[in-house]
Amino acid sequence: WLSALESTKWLQHLSVMLKAAVLVSNAVDREGRPVLVHCSDGWDRTPQIVALAKILLDPYYRTMEGFQVLVESDWLDFGHKFGDRCGHQEKVEDQNEQCPVFLQWLDAVHQLLKQFPCLFEFNEAFLVKLVQHTYSCLYGTFLGNSPCER
Repeated sequence: WLSALESTKWLQHLSVMLKAAVLVSNAVDREGRPVLVHCSDGWDRTPQIVALAKILLDPYYRTMEGFQVLVESDWLDFGHKFGDRCGHQEKVEDQNEQCPVFLQWLDAVHQLLKQFPCLFEFNEAFLVKLVQHTYSCLYGTFLGNSPCER
């Protein structure tokens, strides 16, 4: 099981994402420098790193309300392609579009939560419930590729 996990490079991706968020946070908080974050297409790594940096920088985003605001602004309103990435679309043109980007970000948040549980207003069960509803399709929140489609 561990070798299968290692072959996905999941933990390497989490490590790189967390390191990038710390780099951004340090530049903003300690060095007082502005930061521009942009991945190759802007859809995936950008919200992961920016949203993690916001969690590191501002305790508001570690509250229930703040986390909801963060997901809405940096994922839903930003236009993350939940339909393609989660495989919710009926007519998927390219199977390679499926990628657990949001799930990976939630796992990174989980890693922070495990290390600093007293700094968060929510717990692991909340993150698990969020993952379940991301893929359950019970609500329209995580369907579609844009706010317009949702």
